[in-house]
Amino acid sequence: MQLGRVGWLAKGVVYLLAGGLALLVVVRSFGWSNVTAGAKEASPTGAIKEVAQSTGGPLLLIALAVGMFLYAAWRLATAVLPGSTDAEGWATRVGYGVSAIIYTTFGVTAISLARTRAAKANGNKTVSDMTSRVMHHTSGRWLIGIAGAVVIGAGLYRIVKGLNADVTDDIDMSGMSPARRRWTRRLGAIGEVGRGIAMGLIGFFLVRAAVTFKAAEATGLDGALRRLTLESWGVFVVAGVGLGLMAYGLHCVGTFTRRRLQAP
Repeated sequence: MQLGRVGWLAKGVVYLLAGGLALLVVVRSFGWSNVTAGAKEASPTGAIKEVAQSTGGPLLLIALAVGMFLYAAWRLATAVLPGSTDAEGWATRVGYGVSAIIYTTFGVTAISLARTRAAKANGNKTVSDMTSRVMHHTSGRWLIGIAGAVVIGAGLYRIVKGLNADVTDDIDMSGMSPARRRWTRRLGAIGEVGRGIAMGLIGFFLVRAAVTFKAAEATGLDGALRRLTLESWGVFVVAGVGLGLMAYGLHCVGTFTRRRLQAP
């Protein structure tokens, strides 16, 4: 249990960095940043790259990878706990399983960067390449479209959770001051909305790739945010996502010692 909580801390660090990088995309869109800063990838993968380039990068990456693996193990353990077996319960379990796979991938990326110090991983290219491979197969276009719709649905679910402030199920709130309880809910709610919008954007571009039959339309979070900044209103959405991701990071960092296994 104690080791598993370290995973929440690592997750929080990644989201804090990813949110900061998203805000940097906004700054870059106004021409207030240099080319090097503008090239940074605003995503969890980009956050891991930032750790790789910092002082003591390899050691920090290994620590981050361990945290990601522990978080993945936490999610798997949560998924198999006895609990609800209705449709919602099974959907939650599947979501935990997918989350475990995603964070295991982040951990593997961190280990790879710790060994090479070369930032070869690129979330945008990974999504585009995967989409291209799938769409070359029979019914691949439909699969990408369905995947995009599922991601959009997951994003909407996150947004609804945030709007309802349904963010403390697996947090032990006992002994917290009223102010801390209030800010825990606020940060969690803002974070869920920000994450939901980010997921919805990725899903939208997957669906667009399927509709136009152009794999290049599919992109990761970084690519989605950069495309939005080309629109006059898009920078506000990107700024909202950045603030949301940072809020979620603070939420995870501020509550990791109080996390508990909660059955679906």
